[in-house]
Amino acid sequence: MVVTVLRPLAAQRAHERTELSLDRASRQIAALYDPYDLREIARVLRENRPAARDAFLLLSAWDGRLVATQPIGPDLRARIIPLLLSSGLADSSALRDSSAGEAPFGRSGDDFASLEARLAVLGHRAVNIEGGRFGEVVAMGTAEGVSLWALPETRALALFMPFAILAAGVAGLLMVRIVVTRLQALEQVARRVTGGELSARVERSGRDEIGRLEQSFNLMTERLAVARAQLEATDLQRRRLFADITHELATPLTSIRGYVETLANPEVPSSEEERATYLNDVLEEAKRLELLIADLLELTRLEAGSVPLKPVRLDWAALCRHAARRLGPRFSAAGLTLEWAGLETPAWVLADGRRLEQVVDNLLGNALRYVPAGGHVTLSMARLDPVLAGHSTDRPAAGWGLTVSDDGPGIASEDLPHVFERFYRAESVHAQGGTGLGLAIVREIASQHGGRVHAESRQPRGAAFIVELPSVE
Repeated sequence: MVVTVLRPLAAQRAHERTELSLDRASRQIAALYDPYDLREIARVLRENRPAARDAFLLLSAWDGRLVATQPIGPDLRARIIPLLLSSGLADSSALRDSSAGEAPFGRSGDDFASLEARLAVLGHRAVNIEGGRFGEVVAMGTAEGVSLWALPETRALALFMPFAILAAGVAGLLMVRIVVTRLQALEQVARRVTGGELSARVERSGRDEIGRLEQSFNLMTERLAVARAQLEATDLQRRRLFADITHELATPLTSIRGYVETLANPEVPSSEEERATYLNDVLEEAKRLELLIADLLELTRLEAGSVPLKPVRLDWAALCRHAARRLGPRFSAAGLTLEWAGLETPAWVLADGRRLEQVVDNLLGNALRYVPAGGHVTLSMARLDPVLAGHSTDRPAAGWGLTVSDDGPGIASEDLPHVFERFYRAESVHAQGGTGLGLAIVREIASQHGGRVHAESRQPRGAAFIVELPSVE
């Protein structure tokens, strides 16, 4: 700071003050009553001496006289005269010994002995009297510049510098302490998060860079918590799926093994009729196992998207009427009544016909399995109410709704949210057989077509399954 700022500033101020001293001295000499009074000239030069250390004024008159604030010794005179001549401030032909006219007061010439080797002209001003040039007021001094301490600003800086350094140190210590405290708080929360506590959050302490870092850290922690929750849910679902698959596969395999061990054991007496019954039971369990594996593979492929849909514009109502006619004999054989109470006009949708046929078959097969003999099953279709649709975020705003209702045992309220989950079967119908995957397949097919499914319990008894799909013109 001293080299790049204060020293140029000091030089500039010293130059300005030297110029001001020259201006005042030249004007006052020109205004003297007797401009040839050497004592008055010396007084004016002494009173207007520049503030810079080792600087002084002298008058170089055009008649050859040199007037200074003190006697000029021979050595100093020998140094001053060449400088004046080289600067055009004196006439060599007019120079003469003016020691008799020099003022006998002021500092001695020995005071300037150390300046002889470094002396230079710092500035000059012409003195004009009555329109004629009387001489030049010359500022002499060292050529190495001025002392920094000659400036009031520098002296003030020297006075207040220790206090400024102390204040800056205290302020810097406080700022560092505040920053360190905030970083330590962030570090503590980071350690808690590292230990698995993803609910930990940093209390934001400002809007600066550290505050934005704290906000980003909280956002990262929230996303980590969401990711972990999703991972835990997926892992729980996977473990449940494995447990369900193991249980569902173990049941028919256990039955098959029991029947085969009975048939293979020679110590167990059995008639031909009993052996035929055992073999028929083994065949039924094998078919059940085959159906379970097929449904499981089908659901896995649907969820993975490995079997792409082939959507075409088709009449969903005609497809459902055809399914009702096709499955009517099976319902009659089971002592059930299947009725189509839907539209006779087209219900156009953009869908994969084979998948929609699978939806209807699974719903009717579910009713065929759980509705007791003498029951009534109704298959109907209607256009969705756009007003009601607007109140549901997952319901098509314009579409068709297929409803399969029955007067069977119904569904308990605690079972309704779970009927479309894999392998879920209510305790009241658990003994009725089935793989527990049919309704899960229905939900996945409807979802891939942009629709939804849900179940309702009817009063006084019975249940209804509704499939909603968006319509197409």
